Amino acid sequence: MKKTPYSEFVRQLREKGEYRTAPENRRMPPRKQSAWISFRYFLCNMYMLGSCSFRNVLRRFDHDYWANTTWHSLLFPEQMGSEVIVTGFQNRNAYSGPVVYLCNHMSTLETMALPPMLIPFGKISIILKKSIDQIPFIGSAMRTVGDIAVTRTNPREDLKTVFREGCDRISRDYSIVIFPQGTRSAVFDRHHFSSLGVKLAEKAKVPVIPIACQTDFLAKGKPGMFEDFGAVDPSKPIRFACGPVLPPELGAKTMQERSIEFIAGKLTEWGLAVTS
Repeated sequence: MKKTPYSEFVRQLREKGEYRTAPENRRMPPRKQSAWISFRYFLCNMYMLGSCSFRNVLRRFDHDYWANTTWHSLLFPEQMGSEVIVTGFQNRNAYSGPVVYLCNHMSTLETMALPPMLIPFGKISIILKKSIDQIPFIGSAMRTVGDIAVTRTNPREDLKTVFREGCDRISRDYSIVIFPQGTRSAVFDRHHFSSLGVKLAEKAKVPVIPIACQTDFLAKGKPGMFEDFGAVDPSKPIRFACGPVLPPELGAKTMQERSIEFIAGKLTEWGLAVTS
């Protein structure tokens, strides 16, 4: 079975605006979930986190290494039988400069899979929970690449943090990645999609780009240490769709409405649950 080199993935996004798992890179999906496959994917994630953290200790961790390493979060599902489908990146190709990405939050997978997709278009800073920022070694590595930690318990303080640090990152040509739902959910609820991202974009005078994702390949685990890594279902595809560039002149309200409309529309097209 062949493995897609990361350079080939980037080439396809740049030249065609899309990527789809080639038949020769994909084995037939197993008929049912396997605890062994789930455990192997957990080990894959531990490898990625450990590799980035160790590289950071050596002071050799950067965005390029981050993207190349987390490419395994998509490469492994391909090898296990899942089809990876990425579309719409001709929209990102058409705009050069920092943006605010708004992505729905279905599982831990998208936090790993977005860096290899987005970093080819410029450095990114992901807004993460403060609890992740405080994990030894991992938190330090994330701070090295400019991620922003928020409490998610104090909206007023989080707004100040995102405005202050987000505008600083954007002024240094970083794009910001926000999960406006806050917590992972298999159901997209239009009414629980924070306007924090569009407010930042309006303040920093940069566009918004919505991204829809289907990542239920990885289920939510049991509460506790392994909550981020549940069972894996290789029969499910992994989908990402990059939406249109929404200029800041539209205003925060319109950017928010169009972002929700794009994400909800894609999820509905994929047969996933969306609340009205």
